Amino acid sequence: MFDIKIEKLSKGLDFLSIDYDHNLISKFILYYEFLNKENKKFNLTSITDFNDFISLHVLDSLSLLLPIQKYNINYQNILDIGSGNGFPGAPFKVCIPKANMILVDSVKKKVNFMQKLIQLLNLNGIEIINNRVENLGNNKDYRKTQNLILARAVAKLSTLIEIALPLLQIGGYCIFHKSNLSQSEFESMNKTLRYFDAQLIEIYKVPNELVPRNHNLVIIKKNSEIDFEYPRNNNKPFRKPLF
Repeated sequence: MFDIKIEKLSKGLDFLSIDYDHNLISKFILYYEFLNKENKKFNLTSITDFNDFISLHVLDSLSLLLPIQKYNINYQNILDIGSGNGFPGAPFKVCIPKANMILVDSVKKKVNFMQKLIQLLNLNGIEIINNRVENLGNNKDYRKTQNLILARAVAKLSTLIEIALPLLQIGGYCIFHKSNLSQSEFESMNKTLRYFDAQLIEIYKVPNELVPRNHNLVIIKKNSEIDFEYPRNNNKPFRKPLF
């Protein structure tokens, strides 16, 4: 049974053309065991089965490598918004250790979990920040510093665009995980993109061979400077999206 579970992970890594060895596989097993252990204390996730952890957390997170490869997106400096239990940033870092990664979450218990996790997995070149991401967008140490912004199940697209674009260098990309995109959210996304002169590159359908559920990645490119009044503070991007 255990070998079958490992086979699921190895097949997914093969599908993504990720080189792996026993050490990399072991890190994902450690990740799973540690998440389950901490989950009993802090109620971090509803996913407790190893197969589901691999499919719905690890491979779901790593699916962003497909559009990165397709569009040759620079991933030297990455910021993950609302990382929670480390997804999608931590699995990416495990497989692509040369990337510089910032994981951001406003919830202290989740930040504490991620800090323990990166020590357990011996991950270097990774920073964990306990803050609201819109505060970073107004901080000169983070504004316009990133090549790629990630977010998975954090907020509506209009909100994500406002809080992500100020963090990106011009020519940088956002990749947002999105399972169900309604017509109204699609329209508000397009209005927000026009407002900031940003570009929708593709709504990328993740192959079912990798993730067995309806799953899309919204690929956005930053083309212009963003006015310093954005992102708005006091939680306004979440409470009252621009469109």
